Amino acid sequence: MSQPIPEQPILEVRELRKHFANRRGLLGALSRDADSVIPAIDGVSFDLHENETLGLVGESGCGKTTTGKAILKLHDVTGGTIRYRGADITKQTQAQFRPLRRDIQMIFQDLDAALNPKVRIEDILREAILVREPDADKETVQRRVYELMDLVNLKKNKLANFPAELSGGEKRRIGIARVLAVRPKLIVADEPTSALDVSIQAQVINLMRDLQTQFGLSYLFISHDLQLVELMSHRVAVMYLGQIVEMGPAKEIAKTPRHPYTSILWSSIVEKRSKEIAEQGSAPAWGVFDFERPKGGCRFAPRCPVYAERGRPAICTDAVNPPTLKAAGEGRVVACHFPL
Repeated sequence: MSQPIPEQPILEVRELRKHFANRRGLLGALSRDADSVIPAIDGVSFDLHENETLGLVGESGCGKTTTGKAILKLHDVTGGTIRYRGADITKQTQAQFRPLRRDIQMIFQDLDAALNPKVRIEDILREAILVREPDADKETVQRRVYELMDLVNLKKNKLANFPAELSGGEKRRIGIARVLAVRPKLIVADEPTSALDVSIQAQVINLMRDLQTQFGLSYLFISHDLQLVELMSHRVAVMYLGQIVEMGPAKEIAKTPRHPYTSILWSSIVEKRSKEIAEQGSAPAWGVFDFERPKGGCRFAPRCPVYAERGRPAICTDAVNPPTLKAAGEGRVVACHFPL
């Protein structure tokens, strides 16, 4: 995608951290060991501009969804700041943040959990409309319901259905319609095409892009699929174990990835190797398949082919000098001592 991006960010995330206590022992008791804390997000920084899509990509468990939920204040953060239109929302109470919930919405990954199975589609949309327009009369609400169905290209006869009576693609469209009902400015889309056929995925992506053009939406587009993220996004941030390891224009990152992990992710080697391990019970040749975070240095080092090929240089595991995001040309930044 290509269009001018305004200078002023709508969202500014700086050094965001979210640590979870590791549950160990009998009945999942909380460990008192400080080292058992799990840093789901550990120093994530990025900007998102108006009318822009930033893709956030990485394997399951890397912290993508936790980042999205932190922005929606569905998780309390451990540290860092989140600014929306210049206002620091990090430490706002839920009551203080409530007026902004109409501006900042989330498309949840789980289609079935996101829609109440006991409520008809029409009532789901009515309820969402009344959140934004509590004093709207019945005729206005009905008109808005029809408008939303038109926006997501669904026939009005679906309004009488319950969610279980819809296909996966139709449920995703209803989820998008419900989000649009409150007229948001920023949408966090968490794996919005998961569990959908490829053809339906394309329809959802095209719908989201059309809606962005029509309403000037900003998206944080979360996915594990770098190819899908490239199709949808202006810029891409690649996450690995709670940190961003590469960020820049989507086309450039897809064409010439600079971080070894991005290169592996792009070529789908991670997915293929994961299947090989499950089937063969052996570690892949390119590195130790270990999701444990190293105590210091680069978190990707245990799996990094460059680290192995260079004879395991000490700088890669140096806790005092971990790799940080640095300019790498073409508008991108990379956290690697030996970028590709």
